[in-house]
Order: sequence, then C-alpha cells, then structure tokens
Amino acid sequence: MKETAAALASPPEELADEYDVVIVGSGYGGAITAARLGIANATAEKGLTIAVFERGDEHPTGTFPESQESAATKLYSSLNPLGIFQVDRNKTVDVIRASGLGGTSLMNFNVAIIPDREVFLASWPRQFRDLVEQEPEGIGGLGEYYDRAAAMLGANRFVDGENLARDKVFGEIAKTAGAEVTPLNIAVNKEDRVTRYGVQRRQCPMHGGDGTGDNSFSKNTLMTNYLPMARHFGVELHPRLEVDRVEKLPDGRWQVTGVRRSGSRGTKTTPISVIAKTVVLSAGSLGTNAILLRSRERGLDLSSRIGKNFSGNGDNFAIAYNTDMRTDTQSWSTDEGPPRSGLMCGPSITVAMRFGADQPDLRKRFTVQDLSLPRALVDVFRLGLMGLAAAKYPEFRPAKVNRWRKDVQFNIDGAMNHSLGFLIMVHDNSDGELVLKKDGSVTIDWPGAPSERIYKDIDELLKPAVEAIGGTYIKNPWWANTLFGNHLITAHPLGGCATAETVAGGVVDHAGRVFRADGGIHDGLLVVDGSVLPRAIGVNPFLTISMFAERAADELRADLGLPRYDPELERDDR
Repeated sequence: MKETAAALASPPEELADEYDVVIVGSGYGGAITAARLGIANATAEKGLTIAVFERGDEHPTGTFPESQESAATKLYSSLNPLGIFQVDRNKTVDVIRASGLGGTSLMNFNVAIIPDREVFLASWPRQFRDLVEQEPEGIGGLGEYYDRAAAMLGANRFVDGENLARDKVFGEIAKTAGAEVTPLNIAVNKEDRVTRYGVQRRQCPMHGGDGTGDNSFSKNTLMTNYLPMARHFGVELHPRLEVDRVEKLPDGRWQVTGVRRSGSRGTKTTPISVIAKTVVLSAGSLGTNAILLRSRERGLDLSSRIGKNFSGNGDNFAIAYNTDMRTDTQSWSTDEGPPRSGLMCGPSITVAMRFGADQPDLRKRFTVQDLSLPRALVDVFRLGLMGLAAAKYPEFRPAKVNRWRKDVQFNIDGAMNHSLGFLIMVHDNSDGELVLKKDGSVTIDWPGAPSERIYKDIDELLKPAVEAIGGTYIKNPWWANTLFGNHLITAHPLGGCATAETVAGGVVDHAGRVFRADGGIHDGLLVVDGSVLPRAIGVNPFLTISMFAERAADELRADLGLPRYDPELERDDR
C-alpha cells in the first residue's frame, strides 16, 4: 500500500460564522500569510481566529496521479470542479493552473530564483525601489524577505554533487548558444528528515515527478512547510470552499460569500456566508481578479486599473528532440520504481541559461531552463512527438530513425530519452487585461500577445545549438500546432492587481492593501499573490510572490498588533 501524508484540513463542522482574518486561497501568498499570522498570534496569545478558504480539495502526498489515465481523472471541469489541473482557454493566451490545498506549489517545477535588480527599479512602488537601492548591486534590502522564503521552502542548489546526463546535454547546447550554465536553487529535498511540525521529508529519488504532484515526499510544496506551520499554530484550513465575492458591511467588516462543495467530485454545493474583520485575497491572478471584478459588480469601490497589467511572464516552451546524446529525462513513477538501467531523471528543472544581462532594455533579456515531464505525460508526448516529427520535421539519418522507431513503446534508448525540454521566460509587454465574462469567470484580452519578436529571436538562437548535437528543434508545440489556434500558453499568470504607489498606477499599495477609487485604502482588504506583480519578471515567479507575501505579512502583523518576525522561532521548519 502506498504511503500517504497525514491530512491537514480542518473538519468541515469547524467552519465558523465569523473570523478575525479570512485568507482566500492557499498558494504561496495565502500559505505564507497564514503561517506568519498564526505563529505571531500564538506567541502573543492574542486569540485571533484565522482561517484559510481553498476552492480545491486536499491532496496529501502519496495520492497524486502518476499515470496518463489517473491524471485525466484530475482535470478540472464543470463536472469535476475539484480537479487539480486546470487549463483555461482564451483568445491568444492559455493558462495552466492548479487547484488544491497548497495551490500551484502542488504541480510547479520548484525553481526558486531571484529576478534581475532592474525589474524592481522599472515599475515597482518606491518602497521596493528604496530597499533595492540600499546596495549598489543586487536586490539590497529585499534579500531579507527572499531569504526567509527560501529557508522555509527548503530551496537548495540541487545539482551540486550530482551527475545528471541532462545537465551535460544542456551544457553542450549552452556552449553553442554562447551562454553559461547556472545551477538553480530548487525546492526539492536532498535528505531524509522530519520537520518540527511532524512532516516527513525524503531524499529525491531522481524520478522527475514534480509536474503532476510528487509522491516521493521530496518535493517541498506548501503542504510540507508553511501550511503545516499555520495549522500547528491554530489556523483553520478549509478546502472545498469557493469564494464568489466580498462585500463591505456598514460596520466596516467584510462579508465573504461563496459555496462549499461536497460529494466525491464536488458537484454538490451549499451556500456559505462568513463575516471577517480582515480578508486577504490570495486566489492567484485569475481567481483574485475574478473575485474582485464580481465584487465590483455588487458595488465594491476599486481602482480603474483592476484587471490590467496582466502578464504570462513571457512563458514559452520548446524541445530539443531526438538528439545524439542520451538525456535520461524519461521520468518514472513511484509505483513503477526506477528502471533497471538506473535511469536518473532528476527533478523537473535543474539548470538555466540567462541571456542579455548587459542589455538595458529588459525585453531583450530572457531565461532558458532545462525541462523534463512527469511520468503521467511521458506517453502522451512520446507518441505525440513521434507524429509531429514525422509530419513536420522528417529526417532520415539512420541513427535518428532508429531512435524514433523505438519510441513505439516506453524505453530508454528511443528518441524521447534523447530529448530535452526548454522552459523559456521573457519580459513580455504585460499589456493584457482580465475581463469579467457573463458567467462570472474571467478571460484574457490581449490581442498582440503571441506576436512578440523576442520569441522568434530565441528560436533562431536555440535551433542551431540543438542541431549541433544532432537534435531537431521543435518550437512551442502548443503554439506551433494550428489545432490550438496558435496560442501562447503560460503556467505563470501574473498581474491584474498591480502593486503601485497610488491608485493611478495600480490596484493595491506596497503591502497589498486594496485602493479605493479615490486613492484611499479599504481597511481590512488585501491582495497577496501573483496578481500584485506589476509586470513580467523574466524568471519563475513563486519566490518573488513569496518575498512580497513575507513583507506584506510583516506589515499586516503590525496593523493587527501582533509581534514582529522572530528568526529564532520562524526561520525554517527544522
């Protein structure tokens, strides 16, 4: 029987009618806010009641899908509203997102990376710029908040001491492209231990299972650090609660309205209405913007900038297909165990190339990272890439044809195990807008999104570098395939509630407090998630979202009369 982690969710009957603080969403913003408020509340014995509402279900480690068939049962739809994986189709940009206790951390690729200094100097509020400019280089005073998050999330330079085939292949590609390889800090465990909150952590078995949820107890999701910390200090965690809107009451408190989902698939709903003195919206860019836009329809006074500054973080994907070098990126499931060959996939992403650091124009800078797929997607891509290569990229060199032919079934000598994915991030123009639809969901209005020149420049750089090691360069299959309408696809939706100095520039202030249209602040209403980022940042965003959350938590603690951050008690979970 497969081992599963202990549940964190609070019993449904614990849900109260009133709370001091309600946090909507359990991704990085919500989980960090909950943990930091929880420990401060317990330390000071203030007796505040704090709850996290999560629209998705709880998925303990050990229960994630590792096959194509089981992953299909976890796809979100109106008939399966508790599905983990959701793909939102829009006119030009599609979005991949996750739903569940722990948010996107359940299925992201773990990369804890700090953006360039110039990102903050370009468009962030003065309070952030001042912290950055405390030092002539780097990110200055923001480093403290990045360090806090990295310590709690267990980020480490994973490839140190490892010998992964994929990194050698990536190094050869980088050499031809004229770039250096940078080892990445990632939130994947390299040791066996139990945290101070009783959570089992284990050494990564190198199976590459991060992207559909990890069952090896090595991926440091929010279910292993911040959320156990919050629960330990008395914060209630309520999954299956989907918030529709918030409304300000005459006495200054907030009414949070939504539904509780029940049944095996969550299709049964019961209305809920909860009162809170403080509400923190952390439902992700699409979720938070939808809640605020629906709330505005009910009379909530908001900045005219709501929904604007949307970005896909410049996400793009490509593949070095069927190279002459074995990559060992064909992942395996914990059910199967490692193949007899000793296949060492490693985590989903391990290293990067960063281009244009000397370019003053951020839109000429970009990041390329190695990428492998979890076992649940391997067979889909193995056969799909066979068909795509045969139709669009035929090449009849005997060695390539032999590898291609072997991929009729899963094996380590075929084309798939000689391939390497690329996750590419650029500084897009962040000019999208989230717009409310008649059904209450949001769509992305961004006509020019797929046409930015930088994507073609990257293809022209990577294509010869892949061909130099005998591979076929396949640009973003989602975008290239006319079946999908030539769309971009992003796993990093950002913006819509941009942080700014004044209401003229954004939706929230430097601490996530929501502006009124007249420039004042709504007491007790905050946004703390990826929607506050005012522009693309050119690298994986979760550590920057975490930085913002750590800083915002400090401000909120002060507003609530709670003690300041104590590094001796709070630095990590050891």
